[in-house]
Amino acid sequence: MPVRIVVADDHPVVLDGIRLMLDGIDGYVLVGVATSLKEIISVCTTALPDVLILDLNIDGKNSLDLIPDLLLRHPDLKIIVFSAYQSTVLLKKGLEVGIKGYLLKDASKPEWIDALTTVGKGNIYLSKYVKTSVIPLDEFADVVDFAQIAALSEQEKKIIHLTAQGLTEQELAETLFISKHTVHTHKKNIFRKLHLHTNADLMKFAYENNLV
Repeated sequence: MPVRIVVADDHPVVLDGIRLMLDGIDGYVLVGVATSLKEIISVCTTALPDVLILDLNIDGKNSLDLIPDLLLRHPDLKIIVFSAYQSTVLLKKGLEVGIKGYLLKDASKPEWIDALTTVGKGNIYLSKYVKTSVIPLDEFADVVDFAQIAALSEQEKKIIHLTAQGLTEQELAETLFISKHTVHTHKKNIFRKLHLHTNADLMKFAYENNLV
């Protein structure tokens, strides 16, 4: 089943460009477009997309302000923001409200494919240019950690918190009222998302990022 995509932008030329790009990528189908902030809610409700590609600025307003309400209505929706703005502040705010990807408007087709693939797997994608040129080196590690934390579910954060306190998988299962197998699966996902390998690594990450 193809991944369903809605694109939101108030410039017809941009919409046509993204539509043309998506037509050439197997496994993705454009199911709707929105040209205003007001339309985004209604189009997503009707089209039920898996991914929303969202311009950062629509109708002269910051589209990030719409995201909390949008995710409340559609909690499984994955949002990729694309923008001409190269701002660490906007990037961090976007991650905080729940975006899964951040691309610049001049991104190449291979980068779009990379972003869609990465976000589709539940991970965070940051534009290569953003990572190498926009974020100062002394802030880059913080933004990467912030992005990794933003990719965690609330259950995964609970497991990190309790693991850092020394609980075993059996104790985690009993505390969270889930099976030991489910705990093990969550921990595998956590290690993958955070690029960690051991409980010691996880505890160190938890303490360094105030997850304890």
